[in-house]
Amino acid sequence: MKALAQLLKASNNISGNISGAKPTTSGQGQLMVCYARVDGCDFYKVSKSGISAATGGASSMVNKLTGKNVLVIGRELLYYWREKYPPLLQKTQKNLSGIISNDIADMFPMLSTPAFRFSVFESHANYTLVDIWAWESRMVEGLAKDFYYNYLVPEDLLFVSGEPEATIYAVGEKIYAFAHGPKGFIGFRSLTSPLSESGVEVFLRGLGAYRQLVRRINVYGIDFMPGGAVMDIPINTIGDNGFPAALRGITTFKLTPFKTRTWHSALNTELLFRVALYSMAAYLVSSYLSIKKLDMSLEDIEMETAKTTKKINELAELQDKDVTAKLLIALAKKVSDFTPPLDVLEVLTRVITDGAYVTQLNINNRNVDVNIVSADPSGVINKLSSLKEVEAVKLVGEPAREGQTYRFRLSIDMREVVSGDSNTSSSPVIITTPSVPQAATLQGTFSRTSIPAAVINANPNSVGAPAGHTNKASSPAAIIKTDKIF
Repeated sequence: MKALAQLLKASNNISGNISGAKPTTSGQGQLMVCYARVDGCDFYKVSKSGISAATGGASSMVNKLTGKNVLVIGRELLYYWREKYPPLLQKTQKNLSGIISNDIADMFPMLSTPAFRFSVFESHANYTLVDIWAWESRMVEGLAKDFYYNYLVPEDLLFVSGEPEATIYAVGEKIYAFAHGPKGFIGFRSLTSPLSESGVEVFLRGLGAYRQLVRRINVYGIDFMPGGAVMDIPINTIGDNGFPAALRGITTFKLTPFKTRTWHSALNTELLFRVALYSMAAYLVSSYLSIKKLDMSLEDIEMETAKTTKKINELAELQDKDVTAKLLIALAKKVSDFTPPLDVLEVLTRVITDGAYVTQLNINNRNVDVNIVSADPSGVINKLSSLKEVEAVKLVGEPAREGQTYRFRLSIDMREVVSGDSNTSSSPVIITTPSVPQAATLQGTFSRTSIPAAVINANPNSVGAPAGHTNKASSPAAIIKTDKIF
């Protein structure tokens, strides 16, 4: 009993570094399988509900990116060898693939371009047993050239069972026998046709100590001793279901260790590089044309600038002979003595607060006479006095109280607008005449600032005009009174 317990423990230690095939509690969902044989490929759709034959293996781009496509290398295409290696430490086991890669050509000299898969069968203190499967990579790729797969599994590694069992099935005239358990592959042997009891006994004896662990023998698609037993191991006969016996457990098979390609490998790398190259070329051409167009625009600007300069010089020559220079000087003097109405309005908007409004505004050169209704007359006067545009502020008469507000009249003297003053929001218009230095500057200030309708109101009893109502007193044309502009 003690020896049997040790054998059971040894069978549970059967593992594969890459295969690691373990049954899972949940299925893989629907996937596509290409079963490669010597004379071609068979395609199957596999889902939790069952396995059905498929017409072909061509995959859409969506399937390539998100689907699970499994290439199963059939037993006919596989070569198997169990090799003994020195004991592997944790560090050296990672390099086992490189060690086998160096030996693979000597192990399988019949293969010109071998590809392989391996799993550690047993690890002992003095040695390590490694199972190695190899196949002709060019032949497999040629058979499955129209099938985009992202998982590759040798057929031998698909046999996984809850307890040690043997599986026997036929492919054409050949009969294959496998022993497998919870960790996967245990042993393999080719049997002669027709299947005989003696052939099965030879296979079981070849398993050595593991023969005692086998609980049943599953025979697929072969009429062999139904209900009988070989070496006291019961035989379970299963009919042909129309697909390879190895696929019976693929719905619970862990495919992750057998992944060969990631989702982005389905992308056409050559096409992506071409698109990137063409995009870069188009960008360079576009940049060149833009620079060329910019150079042409600069040349056009230089030509227009030269033409404008020529016209200005011609105009200057005409101005030297112009008899209207005196009129320009007089006009410049008139403009310098006049305060623009919009500048006055802009000044008033800075001191008129909520609840205050202007009822009358008279402008006479630099003197402004304004009637204001406000709750804080002194505040309005102080704000006006602090402005740079205002030279002096005088209160005319006494403020008249009207409820919570006061009606009062102010006389404001505005300062002369100086060209280049940074505090003015207007743009000076300068007219120069080269022949008369005194007429060098003719400037007027045209402010773009308008006063809101709610600030200036002709009705002394209201604070502001309602929305959508046009108050004539808020229009500069209605509130500005002047009898002389120049």
